[in-house]
Amino acid sequence: MKDPYMPGFWAAVTALTLLTAGYFYGVRELYQLAQAMHFLYAGAAIIAALALSALAWSSWQQLKVRKRQLAQGRTLVAIWNTKVALRRVETVFDRYFWGSYWQPGRTFQEVMGELEGTPLEQSLEALKRQCRELDQEVHDRRWHWLNNARELSSVATSMARERYQLDLCDSQQSSRRGGVGGAVLNRDLEVLVYTWSARLRSFDHQLDELEGEYR
Repeated sequence: MKDPYMPGFWAAVTALTLLTAGYFYGVRELYQLAQAMHFLYAGAAIIAALALSALAWSSWQQLKVRKRQLAQGRTLVAIWNTKVALRRVETVFDRYFWGSYWQPGRTFQEVMGELEGTPLEQSLEALKRQCRELDQEVHDRRWHWLNNARELSSVATSMARERYQLDLCDSQQSSRRGGVGGAVLNRDLEVLVYTWSARLRSFDHQLDELEGEYR
């Protein structure tokens, strides 16, 4: 990366050199050559000290920029990995509740409305780990991203239990429910589906905003 301070540095060195040379010749014309040489040595020492100071300051600024760029790059990678984990959760969620995962041959935990050991639980746990890493990368002591992942996991767990209630309701005689309980359960499931979609969109939108801050 080109140093933006170099033109100013060389301009200052050139100006000091010209001023020193002009003053040296003026002193030589008026006084003795030995006095002029002492003045020249003193001027050269001042210029060298200023040049070294400018170089040290420029190197320090470059080091700060490089460290900031490395930290920015790590944060962007963490954001992208979190987005990938979130997309994985979204895909597995759709397949689990509305697709091939919700079929006969499920485990006992799935039948009882639990997510333990399911692909959805595994993807949610992977998202939590990635969110924890993102919180550490952005130095968020409130664990904002981990809490977002936990909220998604909580909604998914509630939906699994609600789906279990629906299956249980379907397996019982309609006379025991009177046709009313099913409507309540369906309404509850609709609320959970809406909550899931809203939090998923909010999560994704917040990641986009965070990515924009580090680009």
